[in-house]
Amino acid sequence: MSVTTGKFGEDIRKELEDDYRVFYVTAWGYAADHYFGWLPKALNSHREIFALLAHEGSRPKYLKERLRSERPELVPFTEFLNDMGMTYAAIGDCYSYRAMQFAPLLSNPTYSGIPVVNLLRHPVVWLEFYIRWRAGNMRMRAGASDPLAHEWRVASHALFRALGLKEYDKNEIDVWAAYQGMTQLGAVLSDLNAVQNHVPIEQIIESPELFQKLVRLLTKEKVIFEQEDLDRAYEMVPTLFPGEAPVNANPRTLYESWPGWKVDAFRKLVRSEVAEVYRRFGYDLFDLDKPGTLVSVKQPGPDLSRPIFVSSLMKAGTWLVRGMLEELTGLKPYEPEIRPGQPDYADESLIDFPAGHFFSWHMVLTPHVEAVLRGAGAHNFFIVRNVFDLILSMYNHLQNDVDAALGRSVGGAGCFNGIEDETAIAMVINGFSDRTLTWRGLSPHLKHMESLFQAASKGLGTLITYEGIVVQKSEVLKLMADRIGLQLTDDMIARIEAETSVEKMQERAVARGNEGHFRSENQRQPRNMITENHVNMVRSLLIRDAPELGGLVAGAGLSWLLTPLGSK
Repeated sequence: MSVTTGKFGEDIRKELEDDYRVFYVTAWGYAADHYFGWLPKALNSHREIFALLAHEGSRPKYLKERLRSERPELVPFTEFLNDMGMTYAAIGDCYSYRAMQFAPLLSNPTYSGIPVVNLLRHPVVWLEFYIRWRAGNMRMRAGASDPLAHEWRVASHALFRALGLKEYDKNEIDVWAAYQGMTQLGAVLSDLNAVQNHVPIEQIIESPELFQKLVRLLTKEKVIFEQEDLDRAYEMVPTLFPGEAPVNANPRTLYESWPGWKVDAFRKLVRSEVAEVYRRFGYDLFDLDKPGTLVSVKQPGPDLSRPIFVSSLMKAGTWLVRGMLEELTGLKPYEPEIRPGQPDYADESLIDFPAGHFFSWHMVLTPHVEAVLRGAGAHNFFIVRNVFDLILSMYNHLQNDVDAALGRSVGGAGCFNGIEDETAIAMVINGFSDRTLTWRGLSPHLKHMESLFQAASKGLGTLITYEGIVVQKSEVLKLMADRIGLQLTDDMIARIEAETSVEKMQERAVARGNEGHFRSENQRQPRNMITENHVNMVRSLLIRDAPELGGLVAGAGLSWLLTPLGSK
């Protein structure tokens, strides 16, 4: 007996052979701008079109699947939309994506015919809505501030300080959001080469004929608006929709109301070539950009227009690296407040770059952390160390509770008293819990190390080994200085080496109360405490919890980081 789906099932599946019915409209945000809100409503006024309004931009505000700056990959998302809109002539997303994100989709022959149209807005008007959207907490209910906090974290605060712009604090959203919006105007240069079709939204609002052409393009000639359809769409132009507010959208009157600090910021942040693009699309900038447009961002000394981020393994010279960077840049180290309980080293919301500081902590480089660092344009340094030397240093850290004087006691002083060395090292590797201390073992640190190598392999930061600092500090200083944008003289290198010598670092540790981090030669655990059994335990953890680490360290020429140095 043969089994078949029959004609009914075959007919349903035949639709999959049709051309894609998906389209995209891109822009740099919706921000409750009525013109941007009008377009998808106008498209949806036709029964054969389904247009989403900033769907994937709003979703992460409420569903914590990813950061606000992240979007689903376009190929599977296009397949999803095509499936979702199977009963329509066309389905599309408006404003969730930026034009420059479409290269992977449009370069794929399967999807190269997907219509994509990028909309522009007068930059002065766009800025007004951009600022208002953030000042209004991005339409979130009272008490919900995560999306706005993300915007603050990824703003280019160091650049704004370097340019000498009006100072602000976190609550002055109208100031820092204006600066950040002005920097984003420059993205129009990337958009131009990413997609073929660019249209000022104001022209569509003024021309039903242009709107009709847009519809034909987006739907591949499958949908035509009859006159009554056009009338219905354009009747909505003067009417504000729910969630929108009356806003002065006249660019000249908005510009004329700008205070001096805002004009100054525009002239410093918006490059002449960016302004010229907007002029080519017919926008009058009222000579706003003319005086002082070409402002050099490059400052004498280090490039402090970009923040500095350091993630170091525990016991990998964190304080030494902080001292070196402090001497190089004049900035102070900043780490998040240590809250009671187990620190969450993967919480991207803890990353901050206060004025006069660089960030330094034991952050795990998750995709969300990587997205924050990309958004901030940070200089990133990743500090690693031989894992078996880490184990010995961790033994000392736990046995002597070396951070107790800093108010960060782990509560396990003397935890290895009366325990054989081989057993104690095994406990450090595998973890243990007693009445005073719960130690999770080496596994979290291997995962941390793997995340640092993964991020470095993507070009997101510079790997530095603790051993390299100890043996060739001057070369590491030159490397760090090069990444930051600082030219070092021999005298400067000598001074920094002296200020970060063991003796100087120990003096500072005594002043902080954490001199327990420093041990004399006869206090250090000998490397021959590591046995073959311990090596096998670490290998097991690598296979189970950090399976990519071996290949990554080998690819970086640092295989010795996973090799015991001086074991029995």
